[in-house]
Amino acid sequence: MKTFSLKKNSFYILVLISMFPLLPKAVESILMILFFLVSLIIFFKNKKHCCKSNVFQVFNLSSLFVIYLISTLYSENLSEAFNFILRVTPIFLFALTLGILNPIITKKKKKFLLNTYFFSVFTALLIVHTHLIFNVSGEITSWEYRNAFEEYTKVHGTYFSLWTGFAVLIILNKICNLKFNKKNFIIISLYLIVLSYCIYWQFIIAARLPLFVTLLLSFVLLLKQLEKRIAIYIFFTAITLALVIGFVNLNTIKNKIDFKIPQGKYELKHNVMSSEDIRAGIYFCSYKIIKQSVLYGIGIGDVNDNLNKCYESEIDSDVYQIFHYNSHNQYLQIILASGLLGLLFFLYNLLILLKLSIRNKDNLFFALNMFLIICFFTENILSRHDGVIFYSFFTAIFYFNKEV
Repeated sequence: MKTFSLKKNSFYILVLISMFPLLPKAVESILMILFFLVSLIIFFKNKKHCCKSNVFQVFNLSSLFVIYLISTLYSENLSEAFNFILRVTPIFLFALTLGILNPIITKKKKKFLLNTYFFSVFTALLIVHTHLIFNVSGEITSWEYRNAFEEYTKVHGTYFSLWTGFAVLIILNKICNLKFNKKNFIIISLYLIVLSYCIYWQFIIAARLPLFVTLLLSFVLLLKQLEKRIAIYIFFTAITLALVIGFVNLNTIKNKIDFKIPQGKYELKHNVMSSEDIRAGIYFCSYKIIKQSVLYGIGIGDVNDNLNKCYESEIDSDVYQIFHYNSHNQYLQIILASGLLGLLFFLYNLLILLKLSIRNKDNLFFALNMFLIICFFTENILSRHDGVIFYSFFTAIFYFNKEV
């Protein structure tokens, strides 16, 4: 088989991977391994043309993989550590293949991958919507409806909302890059319908932070790309609405920031235990564990074990034994595993990505970075396969994109 056909086929595999919102996890894993193996063959057939200059970039982009690998050396629970390393391996594989083994991402190909992705998200939402219409009947709560959504998709609502939010930003970026004239009226109208449908599902899924960040970054994209006069009008309108909503919901906001560590049996007191209270207990235990080893952490394999021990010994509630909560904060997870040194390395990686998006004036890449940076504050996005494939795929696609 000729090299050029291998390269072409490797891109087709990448296109299939970009359809991960529609694919079972096993299929995603097989495609990632296949893409790596094909890229490896291409590399050995074209050693003279490989991008050895990208070694540092690959190392930097693989920061979380490196952090977890090093912290395994002082983890007691090696089985758990190995599970974490295996989970974040795609971060290293995508960086290695697209940075060195098979650097094939051009501006045109990146655009095609993004289009395929947002089409896949939209199609996935249509499929699950159809399923729920015919299979969920009677009066059910919004929480039960979300559970039915997650049961069918096999994806946690927060992660699907994250996927959907980025699809919204892709569509909005397309709209902003089109001229508002009669010729494009139908295209823009169709994009707006798709965009509205995606945001509708973010409301239904009710993962608050991804929805909030989607709306915030949509607003930022509009400000950056619309005419100055229109942008100023939108800005002041949005600020006014935010102040009015904040004043009307002042008591609700106060309750949200009044954290109390849960007490008593969940079975008896679940009605008065808010998610904010549960997070207060998580952060309380995280702080106690961090104090044990601020600089190096306790090792990725021991993080959840130590959190569970703290929940059981320090908090007078069984809610943490029933639901088994992790740190619910990606930055906290890294500090717990590898201390401040690990966190600084990870933050350096995020800063490099952010600076590159600003330097290249790539609004969508900038939005992706901000989306992840903010969502990392409330979720361990990179502790699940669904978060890892989203992060690793798109950061590598944008990072190693060639403007040709």
